[in-house]
Amino acid sequence: MLDLAQIQSIAQSYSPQELFATLVWQRRFNEFDGEQVITDLSNHRDLWASFLFTKPIFAPDENGLSFGGMVNTLLAMAHYRSMPETSIIHFIAYPTDTLYVLTENQDTKVSELLDLGKKSRADSVEVSDGANEDYGFRLKRRLRTRLERALWGEDVHQDCDAVIISYWWD
Repeated sequence: MLDLAQIQSIAQSYSPQELFATLVWQRRFNEFDGEQVITDLSNHRDLWASFLFTKPIFAPDENGLSFGGMVNTLLAMAHYRSMPETSIIHFIAYPTDTLYVLTENQDTKVSELLDLGKKSRADSVEVSDGANEDYGFRLKRRLRTRLERALWGEDVHQDCDAVIISYWWD
């Protein structure tokens, strides 16, 4: 059941980025420590524009992995119940293992974000500008175009190219 008054209060009080941060904060598995990842991102706010924590997104998705990940996420959200740590009953946690970070295509920022991936013991850290993806020509071109001048500066002449850094934990 959805408590609309509570949802309205939360929606008026928090940004989508803060809501995703809470999902990351709650996750802990294998080498992944969500609290530490959010602390690192918060301490380095100048390095990133936004982030999304989800299942990996594959394209082309010949084996349905992206669809399967989306189904797992929907099922976990359907069955989630907040339980104290001391409870012997535990429900499926938000089943994510991949963090996507949008950042300015600037060597120093990218390098520092790659270092954060090492610090958090991510199994894989990759940088994508759209050009190096195994997509069809049209999709690759469209993605590359979306990332060019995607981060708006104060002045139209200062718009910056963006890249996406993905961190994956097994």
